[in-house]
Amino acid sequence: MKLDSELLKNVTTASTVLPGNVYPAKGGRKSPGTEFWLVVACSTNGAHCIGFSADGEPVSTTSYLKSAMRDRPVVGRVDMASLILKACA
Repeated sequence: MKLDSELLKNVTTASTVLPGNVYPAKGGRKSPGTEFWLVVACSTNGAHCIGFSADGEPVSTTSYLKSAMRDRPVVGRVDMASLILKACA
């Protein structure tokens, strides 16, 4: 028996906290609540995130230790190269 090396690569990638990873929120504030966290930047130990509602609207920001994010499943990925921030009018 041999373990597929691609499987190991995928597990390592999924457990690495990277900008662009989307994680489910736990608890949090209500109306509108944060349903998902998008990691937008990482420091040595931290993950800096924008929180989105179930409707996809940005509603909050936070920073977590990377170790806290590793306990959550990655539910999506965002191509950070395509992220565009615009000024409010």
